[in-house]
Amino acid sequence: MANQSDPLRIHLSLVSHTNIGKTTLARTLLSRDVGEVADRAHVTLEASSYVLARNSEGCELLLWDTPGFGNSLSLAKRLEGRSNPVGWFISEIWDRVTNKSFWLDQQAMRHIKDTSSVVLYLVNAAEPPETAAYVEAEMRILTWIGKPVIVLLNQMGQPRPPEQEAADIKQWQKAMESHSIVSDVISLDAFARCWVQEFVLFDAIAKVLDEEQSVAFEALREIWARQRRGMYSSSVQALMRYIDKMAHDKEMAENRSMKELLFSFGRRFGLFRDESSDDDPTVAAQTALSARATDSFCALTDELLAINGLKGQGVKKEILSRMQSSSWDVRDQISPGQAAVAGAVSTGAFGGLAADLATGGLSLGIGTLIGTIVGALGGAGLAVGYNQTKAPDGTSVSWSDEAVKNFCIDAILLYLALAHFGRGRGNWAESEYPEFWKDVVVKSVKDVHAERDYMANSMDAMLRNVLTRLYPKASF
Repeated sequence: MANQSDPLRIHLSLVSHTNIGKTTLARTLLSRDVGEVADRAHVTLEASSYVLARNSEGCELLLWDTPGFGNSLSLAKRLEGRSNPVGWFISEIWDRVTNKSFWLDQQAMRHIKDTSSVVLYLVNAAEPPETAAYVEAEMRILTWIGKPVIVLLNQMGQPRPPEQEAADIKQWQKAMESHSIVSDVISLDAFARCWVQEFVLFDAIAKVLDEEQSVAFEALREIWARQRRGMYSSSVQALMRYIDKMAHDKEMAENRSMKELLFSFGRRFGLFRDESSDDDPTVAAQTALSARATDSFCALTDELLAINGLKGQGVKKEILSRMQSSSWDVRDQISPGQAAVAGAVSTGAFGGLAADLATGGLSLGIGTLIGTIVGALGGAGLAVGYNQTKAPDGTSVSWSDEAVKNFCIDAILLYLALAHFGRGRGNWAESEYPEFWKDVVVKSVKDVHAERDYMANSMDAMLRNVLTRLYPKASF
């Protein structure tokens, strides 16, 4: 069934009703801008080929973007009538003179018939198959072409949970059951596909090629797969650097007074309103951290865009506005003098008072005095030990474990948005992600059980977990 003229070249022909999205999908699969994309019929006037993969031995995987079917019913009748002399004369002579556009459509179909190894037939998944009246006429055309057909569901809208997309696939599979030329029905939206879905497409293509072409195809598929995996690996490295930076970023602040320390601890335990004093040195440190986080997220977006061959630029988000008290890890260097006073008051004095009460006051306050001295010494000693282990350089402000985890979730969601952004949509523009994505990402991050210092190194595991949950049939 596949083209036998040149087993070193595999020809994939994109066909569909006019204005369904062939050129948009071609751009997405090729990772570069080709042809013209416009919201009108008959934008593509003649078949054009583009190289998907090529090896040193001369094997090529070619993608053909073809003119869209216009009047499908008339085209089907004309092609079917070419087998008799009158029909051939009308098709080749009459139409060429009286209706050149219609004649060019026929020439495109003849080209697909003579050249194609596999036909990729796009349909508009936004409408049920029973309402798409043109489909039956176009299946007659594809039957006349006589090559294996893989039906691609396009224009499916925003990504949805796998079970919902599976329902769309199932109804189109049922609609195609009577057409023996259809080998598979898969989802591959030109505007919102994920690159791992392309592996499913290549698996479907491999199943319908003859033995001779399969040898060339496997070599070409590996070349293509290495390109996709290389982009993924580079993206993971960018995400790892970003998370590692967030996990280890810190800002030094002036040591806080005893009053500020007490109020800080009080706010943590809900004793005071969660308000920061304008002169609190930690506020300036938090602001500096947030500014760097904002710049880093924007830089991450730009880097991922470049890696994935998209145009556009990151938009700065105000990180500080969505931070909470739990987002910060503040480690103060405690003055031994302050700690001595606090220890004397809280530990020594109260302990000594208890001793006095236990003896009925017979110690004449000696217990309170001794307790105060011991508490002061203990508090000062604890301060020295704490400073040596927790805050050797002074008061530091960094992101909490919870904040780092949230940065990780945001970074993965950003990658998903970019990985689903078809080139036919033009320049990258940030938009709301589907809500179920976050549920999947949160579960995947939780499954990996990565601690703060190892979260960056676990990025590949987390991301693969996410992609496997979203696309269980994709083997990448």
